[in-house]
Amino acid sequence: MSSSAPSYRVPFSKLGLIDEERSPNYNPQKYYPCGIGESVGKYRILSKLGWGASSTAWLAEDTSRWPWQKTKYVTLKITNCGSNETKAAEEEVEISKHISSCISDHTGKRYIRLVQESFELKGQLGSHVCLVFEPLREPIWRLGRHLGSVGLPAEILKPFLKVLLEGLDFLHSECGIIHTDLKADNLLIAFEDSTVIRDYVRHQELYPPKPIFRDGRPIWESRPDFGPLKKGTGLLKISDFSAAVFGNLPHNHDIQPQPFSAPEVLLKAGWTYSTDIWNLGTMLWELLADTIILNGLHHSSAEYSQEVHIAQMIRLLGNPPPLFLEGCDPAIRRRLFSPEGNFLYPHLIPAANFNFDSLTPFLCGEEKKLFIGFALKMLQWEPENRATARELLQDPWLHS
Repeated sequence: MSSSAPSYRVPFSKLGLIDEERSPNYNPQKYYPCGIGESVGKYRILSKLGWGASSTAWLAEDTSRWPWQKTKYVTLKITNCGSNETKAAEEEVEISKHISSCISDHTGKRYIRLVQESFELKGQLGSHVCLVFEPLREPIWRLGRHLGSVGLPAEILKPFLKVLLEGLDFLHSECGIIHTDLKADNLLIAFEDSTVIRDYVRHQELYPPKPIFRDGRPIWESRPDFGPLKKGTGLLKISDFSAAVFGNLPHNHDIQPQPFSAPEVLLKAGWTYSTDIWNLGTMLWELLADTIILNGLHHSSAEYSQEVHIAQMIRLLGNPPPLFLEGCDPAIRRRLFSPEGNFLYPHLIPAANFNFDSLTPFLCGEEKKLFIGFALKMLQWEPENRATARELLQDPWLHS
């Protein structure tokens, strides 16, 4: 798919609120008042790429390079001021430095996006940490839209999964790092061609956005769309290590996007590298068909419930083994299970048609059988029974 004149989408503003203003706990003074055309350290801001509850992201150009050098673009993640935001940024820098220091010829090292540099900025309420990254095109979920499909066709997803597993194996086996926050937004695709970012920048210069000023602070709309694919796709890279931890320490705090939470996380049984594997297993349906299989949503209220989440797991995987339950937090175990290990909310267990076969209508025949087998190597109650990333790389479905 190619185009000589890409069309870039500008998000529509709802109810007059744009970008970070939509954050539930929005405090304008906590966001750094960045603007297009301004300088942040040695970088000149070119475009706003996105925002979150605790940061904004910008495309920028390195102005310290000599005129004869090739233009260097970067992504700047400017965190909100605040102790929690600063702590998360500093921990991501620490994790990035650790991974960078790992001397290894592992293939997976190429598939990790790390902080390249960090520095502080002064704002109204205090300091903001600015993290510098390699610029990447988009999260993997956007790729399906370029291809005109809901989710990614299996034949396109498989090579990306191999890359993801190589990256995870490198993190787990060589670096001793658990990511803890694997989701489609954190699996980013690199630019397929160097002209994509150049054309995007030219378009921003021709059609610059105008900020909206509220209380003296400029707010810019994000322009994350780099246009249609020119040729092929770039490499996948695992990103956002703000929640990553070292695997040589015991962990029992809450992690992971809610629908992807492993049973040992929900039941406070302590977790390790295998929690990333569960995370990937549940994410497969989102990547292939933009659907969540273990959403934990009550059928009547559409609200999340831990009881419903566990009930869905029981329907798909059977009852949790007694030995696994023994290792769970006693208070949570008593709330959900009888002393004999029986689930106390059997009425929440979905009907029999809630099964892997019916949840996978986008595949058929031998392909579906192999895929479900692949997923079941990751979706096991007992963490020690899950396959490792290295073992999953040899799975027949990935090579079918």
